[in-house]
Amino acid sequence: MALKLRYFSHPDMLRQFEPGILLRIVQTAEGFFASKAFPIPTPNNGDEIDYEALAGILADPDEEMPGDLVDGLHLISELGNEACFDDLLQMAGEAGIPVGEEVTPQDLAAMIWLARPRLLQQKAQESNFERRKTFESFAPADPAMAIDPEKLPQDLSGLEAALREHFRRKKNGRRCRVYRKNMPGSIHFYIQHGQACRREPSVKGEESACTFFRPERTDMVILDTVNPELRINSASAPDMRKYRELFGLHLFGSAETFRYADKYNLEPLRKLGQASLECSDFPALESARLTELEIDWGGTLNNIGVEKADDVFMALEIRQTAIPQEPALKRAKIKVKLKGVKKPRVLSLVAGNKSGYPRGEEAALFEDWLRAREFIVYGKRAYEEAA
Repeated sequence: MALKLRYFSHPDMLRQFEPGILLRIVQTAEGFFASKAFPIPTPNNGDEIDYEALAGILADPDEEMPGDLVDGLHLISELGNEACFDDLLQMAGEAGIPVGEEVTPQDLAAMIWLARPRLLQQKAQESNFERRKTFESFAPADPAMAIDPEKLPQDLSGLEAALREHFRRKKNGRRCRVYRKNMPGSIHFYIQHGQACRREPSVKGEESACTFFRPERTDMVILDTVNPELRINSASAPDMRKYRELFGLHLFGSAETFRYADKYNLEPLRKLGQASLECSDFPALESARLTELEIDWGGTLNNIGVEKADDVFMALEIRQTAIPQEPALKRAKIKVKLKGVKKPRVLSLVAGNKSGYPRGEEAALFEDWLRAREFIVYGKRAYEEAA
């Protein structure tokens, strides 16, 4: 992890912490701070924290700083904010960590890290995963499938064991953990596992060295319980295939519970033009503009054309033309403006089963809109289209 601790490199930022909590953070690495000639104060003697000296040390971290302290400071700076406060408060309550009435987000994040660092690590991972955009979707083999979250197995040990064996065979190490988080309308699974080992040049003091380590990766699997399907984010195609099989087997009893089927269809753009991006029936949406369209003319020369503009439909209208009827529509980018949100969201759709757009609560809204506009083919229609 790069040593970038800008949040802690200014005395005024450090003063935002309750002194006793900041002192407890420092005390987790007494030896390191002693080597930097930083005097750890003793409150009972009336000593005060030298914020300028402490900020100077944290502004210029080196390889001697304990890894746990570096990770902790990164987690506290990332999660110690108003946006995460409610989640942190719930986390502290569930973990039995006492919280006072005047606690700040920074103090609360630090308190959780000091008491249960693993909880803060998991929260940071979940926040990062919710920002992942590219997923491949797999439809249920039974178009009439309904998912009752209450009937799904809570024990994931069998799934973990099967995945652990898969990663062991791939020479990715023996560790594998699966975490489950229930969300409105879906269940999110996080799969932590090792990757192939790496050997990289490194520096230790003034000496050149070599660091050997096994990186860890966390993949994400989403089970949509409202519109039954499995969505997977993974950098490895073999891992993605294994997730499809094993999640189907251990959650529903069959490795073929989910199968590949085209989910996204771009034909509404050609058939309806600008009308395919209508938003008036969705109060949370303000507008939608097609900004990029990839067209495949086929043939032996692999002729690919791209229409790109701030508004493709308006650009075509000015040129007194339209989307041609012959070629296949392969990829589209649509900018959707949410009411009350300044920055538009970019939806990237690929004809087939791959999508890229923001996740979390917004994902459900975009999925509903895409279904209403018939960009998503699902259920019985999916099999008719495939046939």
